[in-house]
Amino acid sequence: MKFIFVDAENTGLKEVEGIEARISDKVLVYSKSEAIKELCERKLFLNISSYPTGQNQADFFIISHLSAIINSMLDNSNSNVAFYLYSQDKALVQAFVFQCDLYKVPYVIALPPKSSEKAIIQKNPQPNNESNVTKLYQIFKIEQTTEQARIKLNLPKSDFTKALNSLIKTDKLKKTSKTKKTWLSVA
Repeated sequence: MKFIFVDAENTGLKEVEGIEARISDKVLVYSKSEAIKELCERKLFLNISSYPTGQNQADFFIISHLSAIINSMLDNSNSNVAFYLYSQDKALVQAFVFQCDLYKVPYVIALPPKSSEKAIIQKNPQPNNESNVTKLYQIFKIEQTTEQARIKLNLPKSDFTKALNSLIKTDKLKKTSKTKKTWLSVA
């Protein structure tokens, strides 16, 4: 799923028209323009215009919504979510990147800043192995195979193996039966 933030006050109508999103994606378009509001209705995008009028007010609202969405998702740890920004405002891009890096969420800056030639900045943060170890330890409180645990955590094999080896080396995980190949966390 994508959360697509569009600073339409900065990008204009043409950029909003060019955005292609699936029905499951959330497209938040920030603009007070009537033409953009009508386009959002046709494309089933959410138009947000309830911010105060003034310089950078839409930018503040975008970062506020980004932070609120990320915070609401922290407990769920949905790794299939990415955050996109359509804006050429350097300050907004910088704030957006900072928030995404802070919470270690994947993001894409879809437009180049006005004075730059680069088009797309993408970042998929490396998973936090310490957090994976903690999650894995919790999952193995119930006896199961390593593959069952990996599927429940939805981790790539390499990240899962690092976390698993860390638990084994610190004697926090033990095999329960040599024939079943099941494991259990040690208190």
